[in-house]
Parts: sequence; structure tokens; C-alpha cells
Amino acid sequence: MRRWIGTLLAVVLVAVPLLALYKPTDEKRTEGKSKDRAKQFQSIQADYQKAVPEVQKAFNEAKSNKEREAILEKLNNDFGPRILKLVEEDPKDKLSLEMLVFAIRALPNVDSKAFDLLADNWAKDDSVNTKYLCQFLLAQPQPRAKRLLQTVLDENNNKDLQGYACFALARMAAEQASEGNKKAGEEAEKYYERMSKDFADVKLGEKTTLGEQAKGPLFEIRHLSVGKTPPNVESRNLDGEKVQLKDYKGKVVMLDMWATWCGPCKSMIPHEREMATKHKDDPFALISVSGDEEKSTLKKFLEKTKMPWVHWWDGPEGKIIKGWNIQAFPTIYILDAEGVIRYKFVGVPPNKELDGAVDKLLAEAKGKQ
Repeated sequence: MRRWIGTLLAVVLVAVPLLALYKPTDEKRTEGKSKDRAKQFQSIQADYQKAVPEVQKAFNEAKSNKEREAILEKLNNDFGPRILKLVEEDPKDKLSLEMLVFAIRALPNVDSKAFDLLADNWAKDDSVNTKYLCQFLLAQPQPRAKRLLQTVLDENNNKDLQGYACFALARMAAEQASEGNKKAGEEAEKYYERMSKDFADVKLGEKTTLGEQAKGPLFEIRHLSVGKTPPNVESRNLDGEKVQLKDYKGKVVMLDMWATWCGPCKSMIPHEREMATKHKDDPFALISVSGDEEKSTLKKFLEKTKMPWVHWWDGPEGKIIKGWNIQAFPTIYILDAEGVIRYKFVGVPPNKELDGAVDKLLAEAKGKQ
């Protein structure tokens, strides 16, 4: 079963009273009738299968984030304790591993105890379940899994599993670093360095390796953090001509990584239009770098949408979009007149913050003239 919850969990879960959405099996009625853990687990899975459609329906009909969070919390509370109770009866039994993997896959906010049980009993295991778990945590990094992943990295003898754990830890630390945690940034760099050194040949899917996956993040950490000066980079304008970042030295540069299919990116266009007009006589350059698959898509969009500033087409595999490890659109870098990155925004920033950053750097630039 796929992790149906996806990105629905947008904010921290809170406890909110709810009317029952469904009725789990009454375990008091069945207590003593069967001590077979496998059958009890099958009962939990059956209840879960029945619950999911009702939970999805209630989630879709909910009118606020608070209601949605409460629906997901109820799902956790109805199934998490039941699974953990069974696991704790015999945590070293392979069935317990299957149950814990199921809980982590199926529930939106698994109790940290589940990860601790895995770290204490299954970190050295190299079965299919453990491999799947490491891959899952790589795709869905969870801070509560840090001890488990670190133990796999330190103690498991399977190089692939160690590599997946290392990558998951790197992604986890990088995410924390993006929120301003300097120590996490240093941790992320160490994990990515180890990926490129010790696990470079470990395959991730059919087309890439962990070594390849480490290149972009390492470049970003070393050259694209706030306070760093990125190396010169080349792209192409709409006429196919070579363009480069160094040609804009002496100007405050706003690099906007976007794509025509990106709704949040398009929502910024009216304000960017205002910025371009406001600063048309200032030492300022707004450069939109497109990650669209085809340049023709961008050109057709610009024929219908007024965007009177500099446009580069880089494509999804370009030296900026891929080389700079752009993970989300829009991503915005603002460089001062000396070419130093002073601000970075992932997602749509408030207009006041964007304007404030540009105005501050322009004031600095004019003060040095």
C-alpha cells in the first residue's frame, strides 16, 4: 500500500476531540480468543483497510487544517498503540519488524518508540523489509528516525543499506539547515561527503547512484549558502545565446528559478512586474531562470504574459537548475553588487521581505558609488 497521506500533514498535529469516524475491532471482546500475533496483526490491517477510505473522505470534507490534523491524529491513536503493544510482546520476532514497517508506512505520525524499537532490534538486519524501510525514510525523512538511521550507518554490514541511511541523514540535516540551523548544515556536508566517498557506487534506482546524488547538495552547501559567492555560471537566453552571471557584477541580482507550470511562481509575476518598473533606473537585474522542459513552452508563455525583464532558459538538466540543486520552484537568490549571496527564499516570499531585501542591497550599492 502506498503512503497515501502524502503531503496532507501540513502543520503540527494537535489533539482535537472528534466524533468516531469508524469503529475499530473491540479488542476486549476478542481478548483471550486468540494469542496468535499474526492473526491479531491481520485484524489490525483489515481494520486499517476499512478505515482509510472513511478517513480520506473525512479529510477531503474537512473545512480547516485543525480538523484535518485531528482526523490524522485519530488515525494514529487508533492504530499506533495497537501495533506497538503487539511488537513489545516480542520485538526480536521478524513479524515485529513487519509490523513496525507497516506502521511507519501507513500512519502519518508514528510514535518515536517505533523507531527506537527498530534501532534496538533491527538496525543490523539486511532483509528486504529493512532495505525498504531505509529507502522509505530516504524519501520521507523523519527526525525521529535519526538514531535508527545512524545505527544502520554505523553497525549494518550491508553497504547499500548504509548508503541509504547516510543519504537519509544528509537530507534530514539539510532540511534543518535550510531553517537556519548552522550545526545541521555542517552535519549535512559531512554526510554528503561520506556518500561521495564511501557509497558513491551504490545504485539508487536504475539510472543514478548515491555519488551522483551527492554532487548537487555538496555544491549547494559549499558555494550557495548565504554569505558565499557562487562561481560564475552560464545559461542561454531566449535567442539561444550564451549568457553568464559574471556579466551582472556591480548590480543587485535577483535570480528567480521558476517554470511556467508552477502555480506559486506565476502568482509572483504581478509583483515582479512592479519591482521591474520600480527599479528600472537602479543597478538592479531581475533574472528569471526557467526549468521548463522546452524553451518553446517558455517563449509561448511570454508572448501572452507581460514579464519585462531578463529571461534565461536552463531546462531541468541545466547548469543552474540541476547544477545548483534546485529542489523546489520558486527558489530565489538575491546577490549584492559584489556577487555575494545575501538572501535565499524557497517558496513564495512575502512581498515586504522581498522588497526589503532588494531595497537594502540597493542602498548599500548606491552608498559605495
